[in-house]
Amino acid sequence: MKAALRLGLIYWAVLLLVFALGHRNQAEKEANARLERELQALEAQKAALVMEKWRLLRPERLLAWAEEEGFVPMSLGRWSR
Repeated sequence: MKAALRLGLIYWAVLLLVFALGHRNQAEKEANARLERELQALEAQKAALVMEKWRLLRPERLLAWAEEEGFVPMSLGRWSR
């Protein structure tokens, strides 16, 4: 009888351990999936920012901005005394 109780207790302990590990594994899998989605969103945002930077730093756009701000291109600059 003692052996059956001991084996039953061991069985329940192992069953509880398997349940706990499975639950932890599912929680980690869900967290990893959430982080992957967040990483994809950040990569898309980074790509959009790179394209925006490229659009704003095109030479003709930069020249237009400089002229609006009153800067003179070096080729038109004059030496002053």
